[in-house]
Amino acid sequence: MASGVDNLDLIRRYRSAFGSFDPAQYEPFLASDPVYHAGMTMRRGRAAYRQNTGAGKVLYPFGALRTTERRAVAEGDWVALLTEREAVTNRGAHYDNLYTFFFEVIDGFVATQVELLDFRVSSAKFDLSALGAELRSPGEQRVPEQVATMPAADDFTSSAIAKRVALNYLDAFLSFDPERFIDLLGPDPLHQVGMTKRTGRQAFLDIARMGRILYPDGIAERTHHVLVSDGRTVATLVSMRARTNKGVDYENLYGMFLDIHDGRVVSFIEVLDGRVADAAFDLSALEPR
Repeated sequence: MASGVDNLDLIRRYRSAFGSFDPAQYEPFLASDPVYHAGMTMRRGRAAYRQNTGAGKVLYPFGALRTTERRAVAEGDWVALLTEREAVTNRGAHYDNLYTFFFEVIDGFVATQVELLDFRVSSAKFDLSALGAELRSPGEQRVPEQVATMPAADDFTSSAIAKRVALNYLDAFLSFDPERFIDLLGPDPLHQVGMTKRTGRQAFLDIARMGRILYPDGIAERTHHVLVSDGRTVATLVSMRARTNKGVDYENLYGMFLDIHDGRVVSFIEVLDGRVADAAFDLSALEPR
């Protein structure tokens, strides 16, 4: 098995090739039947990757202005990246967005790619009508098949310790009960959802209040599809199921990066498929009354 360092190097070279939108450059990195997830939308096969890069040629006619890697965590078969991308779009608009990527590497080839971004930002910046029918294959709405292995109780590596801190925090935070999670946070933590940043413990209290409104019956189920750590940052690809305040049975995919310091969460960054969320919740319930 290749090391995390080797896989991270492979993925960085693959991303450079993928950013050319040229199949001749990136397809040598792909497995024979790779899976591509754009949020909850899953497509299979190399044609799915060609569809994505075909759309990229149209939507990013000038390429990327800058891509900044904010976090990179590689462990086992998975590489997780938190990145920011700037570009000028096909509308001539300046575009700046946050992405989470999860790549599965099997036998030296990219077998799975999962990409999440702040869709609310992207939908306002691109002229999607420029995409032809061949670039609009709807795909299948589903979460990844993989399920992560949880850290063993007798594993005291820095990676396992950080994972347990992150999992304990998520158990508490997703109860939306401040008494359960507030002491698991650093003194001045960062919370970021997509491009929206908030700082301080009050930000987490505000999010928990919203959670109690939007998820009146709580979170029914949470599955970690990927869970990797370098001992300081934990990256996890999570699906969650719940019944919303709109009476909708909701399932969505989340890319999360948690920075751990001194046994506490000091930064919690998450990106979800906003297209799915926008249809599932009654956000008017959050407005002051």
